[in-house]
Amino acid sequence: MDKIDPSFPKLTQNDRVVLKKILDSKRIPDSDIAKTMNLSPQAIFKIRNKLERSGIITGYMPIVDFKKIGINVMIILIIRLTSKVWSNFSDEQISAKIAKTPNIIDAYRVADEQASHVLILGFRDTQQKERYVARLQTDFSEEVQIKAIYTFSVDKIISQSPLGLLHEVIDRKEFSPDDLFLIHPSK
Repeated sequence: MDKIDPSFPKLTQNDRVVLKKILDSKRIPDSDIAKTMNLSPQAIFKIRNKLERSGIITGYMPIVDFKKIGINVMIILIIRLTSKVWSNFSDEQISAKIAKTPNIIDAYRVADEQASHVLILGFRDTQQKERYVARLQTDFSEEVQIKAIYTFSVDKIISQSPLGLLHEVIDRKEFSPDDLFLIHPSK
């Protein structure tokens, strides 16, 4: 008999359907899901509870309209921390500090010879972004090497959601690059 891996719980078909509905509408009531699946609200509650207990759902996060809260400019900042930083702090300490840094929206630790982190930061305007980058280049030049900066307006955000990927994983489908491109190559 196969052992169940608690870090990768097995999902029933109903579990997958409920998870997809929650992903599509985080605030959807259990009773609404129940109606579409011909199940009782109690059954949906049990499934939602199972998904939360197993750690598949760890919270419900709002999608924020950056422009409405005053964030108009974003950057993708690719940096490499110097040996000075690595000799004084552990990876965990660095990650904790980065996670608490204002302006950082997302941060990723990468294992690359050219970069150690990819950061996504938000700013009110270009002037605030320029002051931030200039300070990194001057005051922290011994700790941080800037490898690349990509600046863009929040008006140019195409997607902030991994829903397509999550649906593919839940449905156990294989992603095809054909899904990305508008013009398919001739066969």
